[in-house]
Amino acid sequence: MANLKQQLTVLPLPSHVQRAIAAAETLDSLATVVQELAENALDAGASRIHVHWHPQLWSVELTDNGHGIRAVDLPHVALAATTSKLPQNADWMQVTTLGFRGQALHSLAQMAELTICSRYVEAETGWWVRYDRHGNVQAQRPQGMAVGTRVEVRQLFQDWPQRRQGQQAKQLQRRLQELALCSPAVAWHVLRAQKRWLHWPAVTSLGDRLQQFLPQLNPADLRQYQDSQIELVLGLPDRHHRPRPDWLGVAINGRWVELHSQPTWQQILLEAFGRSLPRQRFPLCLAHLHLPPSAIDWSAQPQKRTIYLRDAEQWQALLKERIADLLHSPVTLSPPASYQLLKTAEPAGRYRSITPQPSLQHLKAVAQLHQTYIVVEQQDGVWLIEQHIAHERVLYEQIEADWQVVELSQPLLIEALTPEQVNRLQEWGLDIVPFGTGVWAVRSLPQLLESRADATAALLELSQVADLTAAKVAVACRSALRNGTPLSLPEMQTLVDQWSSCRQPHTCPHGRPICLQLSESSLARFFRRHWVLGKSHGL
Repeated sequence: MANLKQQLTVLPLPSHVQRAIAAAETLDSLATVVQELAENALDAGASRIHVHWHPQLWSVELTDNGHGIRAVDLPHVALAATTSKLPQNADWMQVTTLGFRGQALHSLAQMAELTICSRYVEAETGWWVRYDRHGNVQAQRPQGMAVGTRVEVRQLFQDWPQRRQGQQAKQLQRRLQELALCSPAVAWHVLRAQKRWLHWPAVTSLGDRLQQFLPQLNPADLRQYQDSQIELVLGLPDRHHRPRPDWLGVAINGRWVELHSQPTWQQILLEAFGRSLPRQRFPLCLAHLHLPPSAIDWSAQPQKRTIYLRDAEQWQALLKERIADLLHSPVTLSPPASYQLLKTAEPAGRYRSITPQPSLQHLKAVAQLHQTYIVVEQQDGVWLIEQHIAHERVLYEQIEADWQVVELSQPLLIEALTPEQVNRLQEWGLDIVPFGTGVWAVRSLPQLLESRADATAALLELSQVADLTAAKVAVACRSALRNGTPLSLPEMQTLVDQWSSCRQPHTCPHGRPICLQLSESSLARFFRRHWVLGKSHGL
């Protein structure tokens, strides 16, 4: 019993253990070290950030041209729980800077050899300071330098070898990209072992920064929006989608984050795109929300990547609304790279519009091609619209807005349904009851299937899909005009008008592109109408 009491005695953790735990929570990798230093530079108003990483030596130098650190503050910056970023009333719920915990530099001092050289904007000279493992000044001297700060971290994680494992370069590049996306007006230059590794000049928008990372993107494939609350860039679903959600995320007040609740930001973005992408493909969509500090609680995680958000539904609804605005119109008169038929496309300039595109107008159906494509004359080009998938999109959005189930005058009999299939149909509002052994009587159907001769086959198909959304897609696909169906000119115009009014007219609910666009300038380029006739014939 005496031994048990001794084992249960509550004792305070030694101070060095407390500091080690705090440091381990704050800095778990090379990427988080560089992030903390870069965020300090951004908080200091830097417009240029230079990073030099020495992988073999496990050292990092970060230099910025911010306003610098005052000489009287340099002896204190690496002490535990010291910060210059809290408001005067010490209300950390009103913080507008990226850093505020006062732990990063102190943690670095414990995990590496830390040196800071800084010149404050109002000072005539700078100061060089080296710190010990407790964050105290070990040595200091005056240092001639430009205004700004240089932080040197050497022998990083020398007592924490497990933190030197993993894909450090990949993680670091991704973290720097996230920081650069949040601060497009800042120029970034990164060296790796004294060789140029990453270089991103300053740009004007989130979309411009993204194109530095994905130079293969056609600017015409992007849509951008910006106001005081949100910056948003997305790829049109008929032009660009990805096998992984690698460019799908949300930043809040300068930091890429995840909600500490359900649904996640990724789920919110996917829901906003709806049924506009092929199966197992993900959109390109990045959003940067600028919210009042009081709306955010950063206390969920020391690295501040997971947050609590007050009134989360309000901001999620705003984000969905803005995405819907950008997806509403497919007007893009320079075709994407995959559609460069006969090399008619013109070289695209940088896309800089930050407002949603206007609704489709002046689409005139002029012919039907192979009883499959509707030829449309537009004020600046010619479009081909595939009639089946255009009609499928129209019907799907109608069903989404109003899922109607109607009573049948004569029930349909269907066999060989499993209990799961029956439950599924009943959950979707269909009246289905037993009608003998292994036979079921269906007394109501989705309205679009009511008059179809293949209604029984449609019911079997519906009973096998996963959810109501998939059922709506199946109904729309089965009910849409078939390719090979001849249409009169008024019928074609009606379909074009209905399609042009859709909320997401880029793709069908399965993710197939609906419209192929050829601009007038591309046609002129192909037919060489810019030639001077005499010169072109050598006369």
